[in-house]
Amino acid sequence: MYALFTLLAGACQSAMVSLNGMISNYLGMFGMSLAVHLIGGALLILYMKTFTHEKLKITGMPWYLYSAGFFGIFLVVTSSYCISILGVSFMTCISVTGQLVISAVIDHFGWFGVPQISFNRKRIPCFALILAGLIILNLS
Repeated sequence: MYALFTLLAGACQSAMVSLNGMISNYLGMFGMSLAVHLIGGALLILYMKTFTHEKLKITGMPWYLYSAGFFGIFLVVTSSYCISILGVSFMTCISVTGQLVISAVIDHFGWFGVPQISFNRKRIPCFALILAGLIILNLS
């Protein structure tokens, strides 16, 4: 079930950045990001009020956890900007490559409270295959 949700999230991300790129033609890059985050926030609050009745709490966390908001904005702005130049497939391929590399680093060092999973040589062919796919996609 989690794998299916993750697959759907990836599909939504490609659709989202495509639409964001179109929105930025009307609102500009930062206007698009603000609009997308405001609409998403409003929808989330509506969902919480309607279905979960959970109170919104944004205090009491360590200060560095708020940087997730920066990463979200950075992701939306940069991917929406690059999609008009690179196209959806290539931008998504590069994005996934970046996610895999940093996730291997996070796992290896156990950052952010995740279980430490040391990088080993068995993963190198996987990363090489992904790099080969990125190169082939870029050349086609």
